[in-house]
Amino acid sequence: MVGAEVLRATAVGFALLVTVMVWLINKPPTTPCPAEPKVDSKPPEIQAMKVVVQPWKGPHQVYGMFMVPIRYKDDRLYSTRLRVQGFDEGQTSPEPEYSDSMAAQPGYYLKQIYVPTRLALWFLVSGLFGDLRTPCHWTLVIVERRS
Repeated sequence: MVGAEVLRATAVGFALLVTVMVWLINKPPTTPCPAEPKVDSKPPEIQAMKVVVQPWKGPHQVYGMFMVPIRYKDDRLYSTRLRVQGFDEGQTSPEPEYSDSMAAQPGYYLKQIYVPTRLALWFLVSGLFGDLRTPCHWTLVIVERRS
């Protein structure tokens, strides 16, 4: 009889855990979208046009797509920093030009920037997963390298 009670308690606990996880995953953003970054801001800031946030699918499943002006493509002259909902992810590594079903406008190229899965999980458990899923909370900051 004790084994059945333990099994029942485990099943109830698992169902509760799944319910909480589904609620956290589907929770709406906690903050409204900020104003559009100014085109002539110093340093230049670019908002994501698309985000993919599926950390449960494994590594490299949390990323943002940015349409970057071609003049910032030279990694010797410029570096980028990713900010997601106020969290500065630091300098991003040089990424090759990305080609997908999305086409870049003339004078631009697509850049895909990844967020570590551990950060995505932190957003999930802290109740900010809705903010992470919202492209307006992702900002790519272009930084001129010092000579």
